Amino acid sequence: MPLYPALIDGEKGAYGVTFPDLPGIVAMGVTVDEAMLNAREALHDYAIEANRDGEKIISPSLLNQVKASTGQTLVSIPLVFQGQHKARTH
Repeated sequence: MPLYPALIDGEKGAYGVTFPDLPGIVAMGVTVDEAMLNAREALHDYAIEANRDGEKIISPSLLNQVKASTGQTLVSIPLVFQGQHKARTH
């Protein structure tokens, strides 16, 4: 299962998650845990749409290749995708 680097930032009550490898794929949450769960769902939705459209799923960068800015926390989010045996990555 691929792990995608993600950046969490925000403050109590409003956290956001972005994926450096996937511009435009974002998630929000009231807590860090909720933001991470929503990020996992956003990543899953991205994979479903890419697969449906016949597009290749972008391969994740290695975690050590991503730098967090001040105030951001670097985490990894797993891509759990039942159709991944059909998905093409590049």
